[in-house]
Amino acid sequence: MNFVRKNKTFIKYLFSAGSSFFLDLLLFSIFVLLLNNIFDYYSIIISTILARILSSLYNFLINSKYVFKKFSKTMIFKYYILMIFQMFVSALLVYFINKYLIDVFATFIKFIVDLFLFFINYFIQKKFIFID
Repeated sequence: MNFVRKNKTFIKYLFSAGSSFFLDLLLFSIFVLLLNNIFDYYSIIISTILARILSSLYNFLINSKYVFKKFSKTMIFKYYILMIFQMFVSALLVYFINKYLIDVFATFIKFIVDLFLFFINYFIQKKFIFID
């Protein structure tokens, strides 16, 4: 029980980020299916942007209200700077890995890339956005 108490914020973040992550993957998959025949490989970048915009709104609201319990206009600004940077890193990594290294289902590659970015994101949000 002591572990849970000490890591309460991280455990809440796991649920917040996890649900946002799956929402992002679901939206990404839907957008790729809808846009793939129109934009080919670029559908990965477009789908990442559309999915991230929607899932980030959900994620910010959950993080500010339930996880870190802090909210300000400055936090929104910082959060979206991070989100935009992370979105482009994710989109470019998925695009290049899918196009030049492994031509597999893009959602699988996105899952791996975003899982890696998850840990970096927690640290940045805790230390620089929702300052604890």
